[in-house]
Amino acid sequence: MVVRILIAAFASFVCGFSYLVGLTRLMTGLLIGFNAFSALALGGLFLLPVDSERLLLPIYQPVPVWPYFLLSLVLAAMVVVLYKLPGQKAAAEPVSAVHYKFLLGGIGGYLLSLFLSSAYWFPSDEHRLISQPSTLAWEVFAGTCLFLVGITFSCYLLYRASRGGSEQYPDLMRRFVLGLFAFLQMDKVPLLVAYLLLYSPDSKVIFPNIAVLALTATIPVGFMLIKATWDSHLAD
Repeated sequence: MVVRILIAAFASFVCGFSYLVGLTRLMTGLLIGFNAFSALALGGLFLLPVDSERLLLPIYQPVPVWPYFLLSLVLAAMVVVLYKLPGQKAAAEPVSAVHYKFLLGGIGGYLLSLFLSSAYWFPSDEHRLISQPSTLAWEVFAGTCLFLVGITFSCYLLYRASRGGSEQYPDLMRRFVLGLFAFLQMDKVPLLVAYLLLYSPDSKVIFPNIAVLALTATIPVGFMLIKATWDSHLAD
């Protein structure tokens, strides 16, 4: 466990530091590409036969795989667009307290979206026993929609925060915001949510079709990373 924590901490440090030193395009491509690979891997998992005894992500029911593959294709296309289109450098806005408010609002909104939605994703045992499966599914769907809206709005706030800079350091806030975003592994949150909606060994109440909807939150995250990367004056 300690080794895993150290590896995760080192990966977070490398991701954040890469943005700080200016490897913006490279790091953005890697983050979006990882999510594309994850969506592809999850889709491939559901090509396997249903097996509730499997140790790694047991499959309790057959699930259409095309939404996962489609999402993987969209994210892969975003990586291609990132490198093929040069983008346009944004004019630096004089950094002020407003940019820090956007930053706090973006991070706070990101976390708030996750925790508020979890109330719908993980109902209590009592509520789960007295509720119909269709009712639980609609509640999970509502929580996922709330999650998507919250993540999208939080990414917008983070992008606004990244535009702060000065004539001498035009990428001042951009490097800091992207570095902090990568260091906190916030781009992995949609994947974590999808995993939790897929893996429920105790109750075996899973929502694989809604899980891919939660995973689509990687799209607004990718748009934010790409737009901030294109705005960068010193991108690799």
